[in-house]
Amino acid sequence: MTNIFTTGQSQDIPAVLANKDRRAALQQRLVAVHPDMTVVAAKLNIPGPIKNNRAIQEFFTVGLKQLEEAWLAAGQLFYQDTEWLDAGTGPERFYLVQAAAPTIKEQTTRFEEGQPSHRLFDLDVLVKRAGQVVPLSRADSGQPARRCFVCGRPAKECGRSRRHSVGELQAAISALIGTALATEQRQRVRDRLVTFAQRALLYEVLAWPKPGLVDPVEHGAHPDMDVFTFINSSLSLRRYLSQAATLGLHGRPADYPLMFKELREFGKRAEQAMFTATGGVNTHKGAVFSLGIMTLAVADSWRRCGKVDLAAVQVTVKKLLAGLVQTDLQAQPAAKQRTAGERQYQQYGLTGIRGEAQAGYPTVFNHGLPTMLATAGDWNQRIIQTMLVLARYTEDSTLVKRAGDPAILDWKNARVDECLAAGGITTAAGRAKLAQLEREFTSRHLSLGGTADLVIVTIFLTLVKEGLADGLSD
Repeated sequence: MTNIFTTGQSQDIPAVLANKDRRAALQQRLVAVHPDMTVVAAKLNIPGPIKNNRAIQEFFTVGLKQLEEAWLAAGQLFYQDTEWLDAGTGPERFYLVQAAAPTIKEQTTRFEEGQPSHRLFDLDVLVKRAGQVVPLSRADSGQPARRCFVCGRPAKECGRSRRHSVGELQAAISALIGTALATEQRQRVRDRLVTFAQRALLYEVLAWPKPGLVDPVEHGAHPDMDVFTFINSSLSLRRYLSQAATLGLHGRPADYPLMFKELREFGKRAEQAMFTATGGVNTHKGAVFSLGIMTLAVADSWRRCGKVDLAAVQVTVKKLLAGLVQTDLQAQPAAKQRTAGERQYQQYGLTGIRGEAQAGYPTVFNHGLPTMLATAGDWNQRIIQTMLVLARYTEDSTLVKRAGDPAILDWKNARVDECLAAGGITTAAGRAKLAQLEREFTSRHLSLGGTADLVIVTIFLTLVKEGLADGLSD
């Protein structure tokens, strides 16, 4: 357990008393100037000479963010008036809330008792009595008395008897604050991963030109959808991506098969959300599978390593999906119940995205990601050049389905090779080849839908690697 009290400036009694006077003067002024509002003074109960440092400030602001969210959920209007976070005597903040003092006292008491770490908060709800500004007591509003955060006895009893030493109190506080900050850090990691995943979905559809795919200029191979359909779909997947990240942040290596099963159940609901958002159009079914897996694996890497290690991410993917091809493709469902991928496996022996995923997405890690990281230029140029490379090495089941013959893969490879040999999107000659390839795909109603899913995964990993070189919580 980390001791958070190894840093900070010791405070003596005169400093504490001087700050008490400063607080009282501010509270008097706030109550006098805002008689129609309830003043709430927020501080922490930190015994001992060290009352403030970086960890204490972070804990204080994180906790008050939760208090503010509780007020918003209750429909309470409030605003922050004054704060001093770096005071040696401890961080403090003052609120003005548009509600009756007893109502606010009930809410602040509920907050203080809601989590073990919240017992460190001292939220004074101020009222004016006999010309004096005083805090409304818990007894005044029928609330239970404070309990000691060490032993659970009445706090006043432990304080009067000095039942616990400063060292014991600081150890308990370090544990409470450490746990609270670790929880907040996981939430930040989750939120950042979800943002990166949604950005990957949106970046992919906005890049242009993409043969056989939807972009802002052309979608001839997919007349039932456009870029706006994809935007709606991308936004609908936020809850699912959050669930995937949460699985990775809280899982255990022994639970990898179970974690994947749970992810698949979440994925089924995500597909329904997607269809609702798109009016029944399948925009991201493949991305739900692959991006969900990769989001979970990146979160798992952070949980195990304290940062994102791409080699560890690929190992996790392999462990999550061990036996996937055998489980999904070697079964023999009735022909009318088979998916396109299952039919291609039975007819041609193609394992499609399941084979790619079970192998740890080698096309992404060996071809897509190195290309995107090495390509100069803006996001559009990087994405299109990477798409061409991924298309060259992808056994694209969507393309095979559209053509009705796996021989289309050889044709695709030859055409992409020509474009890449001319420089791809990085040269005028390559761009001319790319435009011609787009026209061919449109005229033949061909699609690189499987490639698009790998492009999304590659963008996501690039955002993670470039945006979070050392960790996810910065």
